[in-house]
Amino acid sequence: MATKAEVAAKQRQEAERKIQAAAAQAKVTSAQTKLATYGTPSEINFAKNISPRFTAMQDIAGRILAKAPNRPEALKNAGVTLDQLQQTFNKTQASSTEYATKVAGITQAEEELATAQGLVTQYSTPIDIPTLTKTPNVAYDTIGKILENYRITDIASVLEDIRDEYPEASSEEVLTLLQFDSRYNAKFNARFAANQERLKAGKSVLSPGEYLKLEQGYSKVFTAYNLPAFKTQTYYDSFIVSDLDIEEVTDRVQLGYDRVLNDKATQDAFNKFFSALGFSDIVTGMLDPVNQLPALERKVKAAEIGGAALRQGLVVSQVAATEAQANVPYSNVMRGTVGADVLGQQGVTKAQAEKGYQEIAQMLPTAEKLSSIYGNQVDQYGLLQAEQEKLQGLASAARKRQQLTELETAQFKKQSGLGKGALGSLTNI
Repeated sequence: MATKAEVAAKQRQEAERKIQAAAAQAKVTSAQTKLATYGTPSEINFAKNISPRFTAMQDIAGRILAKAPNRPEALKNAGVTLDQLQQTFNKTQASSTEYATKVAGITQAEEELATAQGLVTQYSTPIDIPTLTKTPNVAYDTIGKILENYRITDIASVLEDIRDEYPEASSEEVLTLLQFDSRYNAKFNARFAANQERLKAGKSVLSPGEYLKLEQGYSKVFTAYNLPAFKTQTYYDSFIVSDLDIEEVTDRVQLGYDRVLNDKATQDAFNKFFSALGFSDIVTGMLDPVNQLPALERKVKAAEIGGAALRQGLVVSQVAATEAQANVPYSNVMRGTVGADVLGQQGVTKAQAEKGYQEIAQMLPTAEKLSSIYGNQVDQYGLLQAEQEKLQGLASAARKRQQLTELETAQFKKQSGLGKGALGSLTNI
């Protein structure tokens, strides 16, 4: 066990040893190449063995040559001239010099090889690197639990790097490094991805506690409404990037779930008016941050008013319209509409629409029948005028209905003298 400095020193020694070992091996190779220039091993051994013999032969030939001029009888008896003896000496001397030079080169190459091999042996043993001694640190013992709560995993190696660099860091300091230091913050940024998008948008960064509190709140909303498909990190991050707090997410879910999906007529009207918002999944459209809550509220109000009309068998448009409709039994009567969105913007509530369209459904058949009869005498009274009277409170629309009633009453009086119960058919108008 050793300190970080001691471990680092040994690591540097080991790195230097590897460099020296590689250099020594290179010298071995160089010496072997040099030695090979003198021939094969057998040729080298021959040169080393023959060189001393030529040296001895040169010595003998030299002594003979020195004495020969004084011993002519000996030369004559040997059948050798002085010139021949000189030539033999010269050849012996040349061979002796040649092999002596070669043996000197061989000896140098062998010495270099032996030295290099010694260095290889010297640097062949690795340096023993001791284990780092880590002192107990409460911060690093507890930080893992904190990260588990944040659902950040596979970060042990990062913590080891931080601990090596900052062995005395507090848990707060470690969290700061994990969150803001580019060497260590990849995992943290991935977990709290919305913060990076908020930074790009110039918004404040949420603390992990604030981030988790929002996620928990979103989860509770989706659990309460049994909407598990929305309990994902992707949705949570998108809400946080867009500053959708728990209350607004709740309002959006209520708009889609309570006020639209739980009411078949309202849902049908919503799909008819706003099919682009999401025919298959209205809640998804409600939760899309692109759609602002006030605009969604307005759409739902219009759908609720349209649904109230559908419940009575009446068809209205999102916006104002005047047109002949297929379900109007009289070809000369136009069934227009104020427009569900217009009524919603004027403050008509769902309850008021339910009551108003119920009354309209009761009186409209008679009113349209009379309009078909007396349309050439007074203004007609259809769905548009009924909405104006019952939902907008326009007195002018009420007067139109009254004029039809008066014409019908006068017609009955003219035909029959009108008994006391003869006006019973007009009670629905």
